[in-house]
Amino acid sequence: MKKIVMNLACRGLMAGLLMAAAAGCNDAEFQPIDNAAYIAEAYDATSTLLSFSNDEGAQTTLTARLGDRAASEVSFRFEVDPEVLTRYNSLNGTSYVQLPDGSYNLPADPVSIAAGAASAAPLQVEILPYSDEMKESGVTYALPVRLCSADGDMRVLNDNSQFLVICNWQRIVPAPVFNSEFAETGDRSKKNRIMFDMGDEDINFTAYTFEFLMYMDDFSTTNNQMIVGLEGTSRSLANRMWVRFENNDPKKWMQVNSMVKPAVDATTPNQAKTWQHVAITFDGSKTRLYLDGVEVATKDAPNASINFRYFSLLPQPSYFTQTISFREVRLWNVARTAAQLTNNASSVDPKSEGLLGYWKMDEGSGYTFNDATGNGHLGTCQYSSAQEIGAAAWPETFTGPATGLKWVENSEKMDE
Repeated sequence: MKKIVMNLACRGLMAGLLMAAAAGCNDAEFQPIDNAAYIAEAYDATSTLLSFSNDEGAQTTLTARLGDRAASEVSFRFEVDPEVLTRYNSLNGTSYVQLPDGSYNLPADPVSIAAGAASAAPLQVEILPYSDEMKESGVTYALPVRLCSADGDMRVLNDNSQFLVICNWQRIVPAPVFNSEFAETGDRSKKNRIMFDMGDEDINFTAYTFEFLMYMDDFSTTNNQMIVGLEGTSRSLANRMWVRFENNDPKKWMQVNSMVKPAVDATTPNQAKTWQHVAITFDGSKTRLYLDGVEVATKDAPNASINFRYFSLLPQPSYFTQTISFREVRLWNVARTAAQLTNNASSVDPKSEGLLGYWKMDEGSGYTFNDATGNGHLGTCQYSSAQEIGAAAWPETFTGPATGLKWVENSEKMDE
């Protein structure tokens, strides 16, 4: 419907063919109109994504446009409207937060469309560098904007007068490179395993999410390489979940298994030399595997709950022969939705409900990873030759902390 309306608008908004919604910023009864205004950037999108990092800001433009040439000069203004954000979040399952006052520049002066023209000059919108508080919040900010008539002489299309500027701010951080010592020396005693200390007893989950960002240089190995292992004290598949690269050559398709065989292969392969978001969720009936917010594997769960005591990345280091990096590792006691996984891939509020552990892995040195939730669940990189995750000795199969763990200074420049 939106495309039809906009095509008609661009053909002149013939009287009787288009029913408009609003005069100024207020809804009005639908009635035939000859011309109307809208945000040009909202013609085929409801939002735009601005990417920036660290102490940078960002800029974009918004343009007031008519469906036909103006018979006389008309004026408009762009205003911040929280209702635009509320509606967007409701429709898209997102949880964006409005930019605080003082963190952006949206000119208040009206923009004008001259007689005989159909468009105003683009309005410059500026997102200012984030404050320290905003950087640490973990939320994704957005600027909700509505186009309004400044003089009341031109109607404004309701749906196409709303637009969201989404701020994709990212912190440039260091990243650990696991198995780097083994790759450099060939010394198998330098292989790495990462363990997250969640306590000394099983945790019963009726729902969970385990997610992280992952970077691999290549997928040339012929080994079956496990990247995730969650294990209960029962040492049985009934209380286990793992993800590994299995089947196919090269082995870049993930495979997930939990509770009962068989495992399920992902429908989409991973990509080398790029950060990708991986998530495993369980909702009491299904275990799902996501890659960059897209569900790529689903497995029915015969049990409504599962017990985990051990939480590990690279749980079987004996078989893992390549270097790999992780960041933004999180454990939840809720099943996150695809929209939530996508919207918060690079950061999340450490105080989010249901977040049990959050390891940013941005320390820059050392072999331990702090829990950003404040719950005190420390992550540790070990030297380990562990093999089968179900073996009785698996938890204790390590020789000490990985004191030689390598780091890169900039996670966006992994090859430098």
